[in-house]
Amino acid sequence: MSGHHKVERDATRQDILIMIVTFVVGVSAGFYLYMTAFAPQFEEFSGQTEEVYEDFVLEGAQYGGDRMGGTSPSFQILENGSFRYLPYTQQGEITDAKEGVVPRALLNDIKKLMTVENLVTASAIVTRGDCVSYVDGLDYAYTVTLDGVNFNLDTCTTNLKSEGSMQIALDKIWNYFETIE
Repeated sequence: MSGHHKVERDATRQDILIMIVTFVVGVSAGFYLYMTAFAPQFEEFSGQTEEVYEDFVLEGAQYGGDRMGGTSPSFQILENGSFRYLPYTQQGEITDAKEGVVPRALLNDIKKLMTVENLVTASAIVTRGDCVSYVDGLDYAYTVTLDGVNFNLDTCTTNLKSEGSMQIALDKIWNYFETIE
């Protein structure tokens, strides 16, 4: 025999005290890390997703033309005027989105024209055989959210007239985005 003798012993008070102290220290350290690291980050994240814009959101995209191989430009403007614009990119090219705030006068011009009556009229579906995008031109598609209701506008498939006051104002938005750096 090796001379080792197994001694079976029951947990003493000291062993139980060590286990309780270890448990309390572990819970305290975990609570501290939760409160200082995870909770502030989570609170910051949840705040970003709580803002939902339903009063006014304008999203626009170009399509057609000779841009079939790349990604056409698009934008989103929120009711407070902040925007996110994705410019045209060649196939395989990566560009960053441009963000900022649309000039107040430009935003006000758009909002004046975006009434329920105008949007209902402009979003009526029509059949056209003369869409500009059919002959390498550009057509435009928009989604307007007004008071929680979505209106889909398109210069090719809806009653949004390319020479109408609404499209002229929307063209000013596109011109603005093309000039920002």
